[in-house]
Amino acid sequence: MQKSNGQASYGLTNPTPETQAKSDVRRFGSVIGMNPETEEYYRELHADVWPSILDRIKESNVRNYSIYTTEIEGKKYLFSYFEYVGADFDADMKAMANDPEMQRWWKETDPCQIQLPSRKPGANWSEMEMVFLAE
Repeated sequence: MQKSNGQASYGLTNPTPETQAKSDVRRFGSVIGMNPETEEYYRELHADVWPSILDRIKESNVRNYSIYTTEIEGKKYLFSYFEYVGADFDADMKAMANDPEMQRWWKETDPCQIQLPSRKPGANWSEMEMVFLAE
């Protein structure tokens, strides 16, 4: 196992990013803040997601998509997890982003979220690093 201070360590229960990218199932975790003023609306949206959004998610080879919420030091956060089972992640994510219904959905959900400074340019959610996997 590779070890260093504050740096990634890879081994049997934490595959390298390259190994993860070659896997039949790729796992993704991300985090974003939740706007407390729109939390109720966000929860209502996700209690009855539009069928077109669920279809688009499946068509883009995303499975086991879940969103959780927690409060840390008085601030609310959303954590998402999904598994990607397709062969071309970038193309599938582009198809999702270009879908008019998904764009309409994001116009509803984006104001409910607070972007974090750790996100990549152009992204809403901040990606999280995997440190453990037990299959």
